[in-house]
Amino acid sequence: MGLVDSSFSGTSVGRPIAASAYAAYKSGGMQTRTEEITTPSGPMGVHVVRPDGDGPFPVIVFFHHGPGLDEGAKQTMARIAEWGYYVVSHDRYHRAEPWYTMKSRSDDEIQKMFGLVLGTTEVQVAEDLTALLAWLPSDPAARGGAMGCIGYCIGARSALSTLRDRGEQFRAGVGLHPSFCTTDDSDSPHLAVPSYTGSLYIAFGSADTMQPASANTALIEATNDLAKGEAEIHDGADHGFGVYGPNYHEAAATRSYERAKVTFDRELKG
Repeated sequence: MGLVDSSFSGTSVGRPIAASAYAAYKSGGMQTRTEEITTPSGPMGVHVVRPDGDGPFPVIVFFHHGPGLDEGAKQTMARIAEWGYYVVSHDRYHRAEPWYTMKSRSDDEIQKMFGLVLGTTEVQVAEDLTALLAWLPSDPAARGGAMGCIGYCIGARSALSTLRDRGEQFRAGVGLHPSFCTTDDSDSPHLAVPSYTGSLYIAFGSADTMQPASANTALIEATNDLAKGEAEIHDGADHGFGVYGPNYHEAAATRSYERAKVTFDRELKG
């Protein structure tokens, strides 16, 4: 199982956030906010990047990749927010520790990251998403109504699961270098794709040997069969091509974000 997402940046997200407090800063026409909210499983961090101004802006939930919400992932959130979206990510691993990020490629660190990925279930992610959606109305900059989601690596599995379970609310989804989206399990995310009525874009890299396109043929075909679905394989791109970091691939990322913007704009700005 190709769990290690080699796109990690090797940098720390920063200090843990205190309860009932948040850090905020503005940069480059963007507002960024990190806060702690309450979930049934304890405190959970949320990170928001959105344009300056009052909004409200349509919401895109950002399911981060296996190595956590590292600096490369935060910069990627800003890239999407520049299109006029309120982009929010929640801490997938908060049950273990606040804002874990993979800090090296040592055996111990890889083993730790494997444990977090395997130890966090889609049921837990769905519980966290429910808490996030309950919190969002407290921020007037976040628009209600139809939303989108984007996921990377294991986060793409969460994005597809969200489209399956909350398709009336989440009308657009994107998955880049998806992991564990085509399996033999009865709840494999690819099985629900034919039922989607919104828009979906997914992309793999041709050089990805951890989660190769060849192992996801059923997902690719199901996506391309949708009225508003599109799946692509980018030549020369490896796992992690869509997140700023060592495996970032300019051509594949540029194309993917062009199509992601079309996907989101169709459902959320049309």
